[in-house]
Amino acid sequence: MMNKLLLGLKRPIHDQLSDLMGDITAGMTVAVLLIPQSMAYALIAGVPVELGLSAASFPVLVYTFIGRSRYLSVGPVSIVSLLAFSGVSTIAQGDSTRFIALMITLTLIVGVIQTLLGFIKVGSFFNYVSSAVIDGFISAAAIIIVLNQGKALFGIDLPNYDNMISFGKELANHISEVNPYILAFASGSIVFLLIMKKVLPSAPGAFIVIIASVVITSNFALHTKKGVDIIGKIPRGFPEFGVVIPSYDIVLQLFPVAFMIAFISFVESYSIARQLANNDREKLCPNQELYALGLANVTSSIAGSIPVAGAISRTAVNYQSGAKTKLSLIVSALFIFLAILFLTPIFYYLPKASLAAIIIIAVSKLIHLKQFIRYLKGKHTEAFMFLTTFLSTLFIDIFLGLMIGITLSLISTIMKKGGSGIEN
Repeated sequence: MMNKLLLGLKRPIHDQLSDLMGDITAGMTVAVLLIPQSMAYALIAGVPVELGLSAASFPVLVYTFIGRSRYLSVGPVSIVSLLAFSGVSTIAQGDSTRFIALMITLTLIVGVIQTLLGFIKVGSFFNYVSSAVIDGFISAAAIIIVLNQGKALFGIDLPNYDNMISFGKELANHISEVNPYILAFASGSIVFLLIMKKVLPSAPGAFIVIIASVVITSNFALHTKKGVDIIGKIPRGFPEFGVVIPSYDIVLQLFPVAFMIAFISFVESYSIARQLANNDREKLCPNQELYALGLANVTSSIAGSIPVAGAISRTAVNYQSGAKTKLSLIVSALFIFLAILFLTPIFYYLPKASLAAIIIIAVSKLIHLKQFIRYLKGKHTEAFMFLTTFLSTLFIDIFLGLMIGITLSLISTIMKKGGSGIEN
């Protein structure tokens, strides 16, 4: 059993000493990207930013020693954080203490589901869900994430997204309350990030925004004089470790959202890991990736944090920055450890508007409208599934939208197999 779990160690992390500098450089680059993202995605999940940093550390090491991908950057992911928030908030009913406890429990259930599904070898069955459904769901979820930044972006009191119509009404009712200083911070950060993306795409734009925002806010006391909302004190050091033993009723309540998170997080993780493995003419085992991700989530729960997945953007950065072995993943985790131990006081004056800007730029690339246009040109069934999933998620409910999409995908697969059987 242990031999199966440790297949990831068959490729020693230092078997290519000539690529050592490439791994270190890539690991540092990913860490600089991961620090602001982990804090931002913790806010999406509705938990303190230190829980995001925790989720970017220990789970990475667990995946590194069990998973096969040399590049997959495991940690907080925007879509998964949104799903986790949506599922837990309906049960917690405004109780912040219970919310965090339920979030940690949800992370454990996600990990257990993924680990068990990996052991019984059902990872390959996830391939039957159409990529059009995944594209449609992720596109709608990305838009929801952007809209949920309205409170931090404008400095107004907005409820979290329920559906497009009700959210639009709330935004119209509060638009006159916009704080111009908060809006200036957010707008300036967005413009800067867009310019950096065009002019210096390899530069750590998000990290530069964080440092500049902290310096400006602290020097001009904008949090006290102009009402700019800041992160505030972040506890230094690691959270208390412990294993959650949920009640049967809590498991029943959280299981549906946990299963969806287990599914979406695996699909996102495996898609980018498989693509890069194909580039290197390597093969990945979907079942091993599934239980490696599951054990990473179990570890995240023990560390008192949120669900994790492999991030497409960070993994691509790791690959493009010269990573050759798993050492790059270990380097990024070590830098997060250092940030948790020594750097958290730096982020005290960080405006939430700046994190909102980082989130908006990060998730905007997940809106796959160009892919929808490609479906329209030649794959009408896929275009229909994309549009139906997209609109259902955006206008009805995020979980119902995903379920509708999965159902359509399974029906389409059955009809195709039935048709081929008749032809044969």
